[in-house]
Amino acid sequence: MSKELDIKIRKIIDEAIKLLNENNKDSNNYEKDHNDSNSNIGDHLIHNNEFDKDINKEIKEEIARVTSSVIPEQTGSFEKSTSPLLKYAESSTLHGSKETEPLLRLIREVFDYLPWKYNYEEREDKKNLGSYMGWAELIGPEAPYKSDDFCLGFTLISPYTLYPEHRHPAIELYKVLSGTAEWTLEGATSKRVPGEVILHPSNKIHKMQTYDQTLLALYTWSGNDVVTLSEYV
Repeated sequence: MSKELDIKIRKIIDEAIKLLNENNKDSNNYEKDHNDSNSNIGDHLIHNNEFDKDINKEIKEEIARVTSSVIPEQTGSFEKSTSPLLKYAESSTLHGSKETEPLLRLIREVFDYLPWKYNYEEREDKKNLGSYMGWAELIGPEAPYKSDDFCLGFTLISPYTLYPEHRHPAIELYKVLSGTAEWTLEGATSKRVPGEVILHPSNKIHKMQTYDQTLLALYTWSGNDVVTLSEYV
């Protein structure tokens, strides 16, 4: 299955990049429509309530930076995972959107072979957190597609789970694929739904809280340091 599996996972990477690029196109169209009509459009791909030009610009720039990166050659293999997160294979792809469904469909096919892991040190107040959340990195310093320049993967958080406050040197971009959850950046909390994009600047403290739905989100890391891991604060 190895060759077939490698082809399927490369398709996932290509679809993820395509999804991010489409986000920028949709954002540009929104901006044009908004300016042309001078109307108050209630919803937006990036913000729920109002169009924030500064944040939109930063997100578009980050998407452009990541999607223009060269995808490295595959040097590692994908093996059958033994992660406890496998029990969320079905629920993690149930609550997507029309926009995210093509990528979710590809993920379903190979979910058990993605490199799911959790590498924080054990916390006394959050024992066994790795049984309820983690990530699968496809591109990165220790990923099958090895790169020290940028990372791409998926974060999974099971229902009613807090991903505690943490930070990292890398600039982090998220695209919600499935599940609605609360996202907090530097103390400001908002509910995010599938299709929305979230930007975490370097070393800014953030956390996520799920409720009745499993969260699955595409993430990328970029910047001067994508090697240093996240740390809880």
